[in-house]
Amino acid sequence: MLEDEEIDLIPVTWIKQYHFCPKIIYYLGVLGYSERFTESMLEGKEFHSNEDRKAQRRKTLAGERKEPIKASWNKLHVVSKRLGIYGTIDEVAETSYGLVIIENKWMKAPKKPRPGHVYQAVAYAMLAEEAIGKPVRKIMIRYVRDNKSFEIPVTDKMKKHVLWTISRIKSIINNEKMPKTRWTRKCRSCGYRKICTGT
Repeated sequence: MLEDEEIDLIPVTWIKQYHFCPKIIYYLGVLGYSERFTESMLEGKEFHSNEDRKAQRRKTLAGERKEPIKASWNKLHVVSKRLGIYGTIDEVAETSYGLVIIENKWMKAPKKPRPGHVYQAVAYAMLAEEAIGKPVRKIMIRYVRDNKSFEIPVTDKMKKHVLWTISRIKSIINNEKMPKTRWTRKCRSCGYRKICTGT
């Protein structure tokens, strides 16, 4: 699909942003802002470049265990008009029990995966199922700074929540109305903090 055909589609990364703060969707989709590029982002970009080369040589799932994979797709760009989203999946691995989405995060590992990271990966799972034609059984979120991974089974309930999130994102953009939010501790690390009142 050509780039101009993706204008009416939502990038999957916006699902992660919505779960961090719905206001970010207003800044991105309505005002056309972009998040400032930080040193941490540059480090993450360099990691992903190295990780891409490693992924192409892997014979086991994420290279972390003796779980063989039949095939893998690296940096798989997928577009779905049906779902209304597009994105590039870090890695899709085919195992004996189905597909696994591997999503790498260049940050310290939280106690449990952030909701935005989970639903971003589930959205990638939905794209992969449509593109490859095989079921995705689970997602794996890797917080590479701490070398910690979380494996989460993909459920119909999670997929429905992704569809709900997509509808909320489209509503913000189409109505051009800034969502109301409250100031929290996570606002301190937000790239949009300087332009946001937190109201």
